[in-house]
Amino acid sequence: MITPSAAFVEVVANMRRILAEEAAATGDADLALFLRPLEHLTKEANASFSPDKGAKLPVCRYLAGALDAAPSGKARELASGLRRLEPFLNFVQNPNYRRAPPTGSFLTDYGYAVLAGPDDGAPALVSAPSIAFGILLLGPHTEYPAHHHPAAELYVPLGPADWAKGSATRSEARSADASAADWVRREPGCVIHHRPNVVHATRTHETPLAALYLWAGDLATYARLAD
Repeated sequence: MITPSAAFVEVVANMRRILAEEAAATGDADLALFLRPLEHLTKEANASFSPDKGAKLPVCRYLAGALDAAPSGKARELASGLRRLEPFLNFVQNPNYRRAPPTGSFLTDYGYAVLAGPDDGAPALVSAPSIAFGILLLGPHTEYPAHHHPAAELYVPLGPADWAKGSATRSEARSADASAADWVRREPGCVIHHRPNVVHATRTHETPLAALYLWAGDLATYARLAD
């Protein structure tokens, strides 16, 4: 039977492969910001993996369905490893959203868990000072409205959802959720790259969404909703 630490290494290896293929296909040099720290996570997993029983939130009722939504291929391989890690994942919420939720139901349909990250951040399975690697979970018919943060970010969604990307300037932030034309349907297993402070948004339909994310750069500053 595969151990939790081996499942973690499997997820990291699959994420590295997806990003390496994306970098080769697109020539996006910025992906090196994420690939280099990932190279060290397998060694750090052996030294600092801490599989305590994880904390859950209301949105976790959708986790199994979100992982089941992953089709064959890259997304399915990532989902397989996450299923083995699920009992140990500590789901949390951005304190900015807890203080001022964007909608009355948002906090029941949103949460994230950190697989690897800094010791002074949210509870993580593996200590990693230079990168944050985790899973975002959204319930069905949920909009994660336009927001921004100084960290560079990558997403690999495991199921279908709509994504929008707006301006890097806060004065134009409303462009990210202004109209249906701004939304693009992104398929499972793709790589979605948000550069620092670019406003972006996500919404689901009938299916909940699990999406693996990576942050590089400023890991201490939480995302804020766009003005």
